[in-house]
Amino acid sequence: LEAFGFDDFTINLSTRPEKSVGAEEIWVKATAALREALEAKKIDYSVDEGGGAFYGPKIDVKIRDAIGREWQCSTIQLDFNLPERFDMEYVAEDGARHRPIMIHRALLGSLERFFGILIEHYEGRFPAWLAPVQAVILNITDRQDKYALSIVETLKNKGFRVETDLRNEKIGYKIRQHTLQRVPYLLVVGDREAEMDTVAVRTRAGEDLGSMSIDDFARYLNADVAGRGHTTLED
Repeated sequence: LEAFGFDDFTINLSTRPEKSVGAEEIWVKATAALREALEAKKIDYSVDEGGGAFYGPKIDVKIRDAIGREWQCSTIQLDFNLPERFDMEYVAEDGARHRPIMIHRALLGSLERFFGILIEHYEGRFPAWLAPVQAVILNITDRQDKYALSIVETLKNKGFRVETDLRNEKIGYKIRQHTLQRVPYLLVVGDREAEMDTVAVRTRAGEDLGSMSIDDFARYLNADVAGRGHTTLED
């Protein structure tokens, strides 16, 4: 979760609810195992008495988004029910057959729900490593079309997610539109850039990073991506 920019979260150990399946001794042993795992990792947690599922105790991780709302995401859930229903067994060291306890590990919870939380958390302003489009190349006139397309090919070959906007529109209009679309980097090319094999680099925050060669920009973007948001653009 920290890799995605979430650093405000709480962890709960959820115990046996009033209505549940499984023997008491199994619940006690399973809950103790989860507690020991948390304490072995020196993780601060709260106990949610009766908050477990009917089929087993669990560890819940709840994150807080940019506007303070709390969401349950990661879960480590022990399950006594499904092994019983599927008549699952294993042969232990003593040669006898035993019923296993199933572990459900959902690192992010539902992916669709997590992506929704992620979009709201960043308000669409994804760091470069997460952005669907990391940079867009904007031409000033159609004289730079061929050059703009060559830049896209070069950057795509380096593994970056880039697009062009070659529409016959004023450059200010295109800059504003892609800024509103939260694209991290806007690369403007005119006659001078085409002649010098450079790009004029702007951020979506409006910062002018000046003129760069394609290789220099690729190194800059690669460093931003490698930083996993630690050099996130400020908006």
